[in-house]
Amino acid sequence: MIADITHLVNSIRLSNHIVVFTGAGISTESGIPDFRSSNGLYTSGPYKGYSPEEILSQEFFREVINRPIFYQFYKERIMRMCEKEPNRAHFALKKLEDMGKVKAIVTQNIDNLHNKAGSKKVIELHGNCTKFRCVSACGYPCEYPEFVQLVETHGIAKCPNCDGIIRPCTVLFDEALPDDAYDEAFNLIRATELLIVVGSSLLVRPACDLVREVRGTGMMAILNTSDTPYDKYADIIIHEPCGKVLEEAIKALDIPPVV
Repeated sequence: MIADITHLVNSIRLSNHIVVFTGAGISTESGIPDFRSSNGLYTSGPYKGYSPEEILSQEFFREVINRPIFYQFYKERIMRMCEKEPNRAHFALKKLEDMGKVKAIVTQNIDNLHNKAGSKKVIELHGNCTKFRCVSACGYPCEYPEFVQLVETHGIAKCPNCDGIIRPCTVLFDEALPDDAYDEAFNLIRATELLIVVGSSLLVRPACDLVREVRGTGMMAILNTSDTPYDKYADIIIHEPCGKVLEEAIKALDIPPVV
């Protein structure tokens, strides 16, 4: 692994336009289970007879009778992320941004931890679990504490402005990714000198398709504890905990921060 980290460090040192693509594996040190491992948020058994993919869908949410199930699942399984704190991997990426190396973080995560760590350029492909809005025309924006209070009081979240329904600002299973976020990520990855994939299995489409855009135009490093379908295209592969790898890489770099 030492040789691989040395290769990663040298690649970071030689690159002035780095994009980082993150998945659930970067947040496990913060106490957030990934989604599809044996103890993941989505694999711990059916919930009231429904799979997580069914519950977290627009089709399910649309049915009034299903909404209490949706809100209870979201509160018990997803909203636990909102109170977690960034870990050494998130702070390492912030340090690389401060050094002028990382130009953007493209994340599949909804946990808000890159923002909490202080990263300035974060593209959230699947939304943010701390933000909510009314689905009616008023579009009332609702923050996490208010949403929690509404669900705990009423079992569902009704808009205090128009009595409409408030939903999470996250992409549900049967919804498309937001065009603006996808297009911005596409253009950044296509232009990057080095793409660092951190903690992603690269199985969730269409988000994972973005990493293809680096092939032929830049290098790709994959930091993930297990194999991914894109390992064969990567220039650097490190199957170790990403927090440990990024922490060691930061220590090895001797680049003064941007003033």
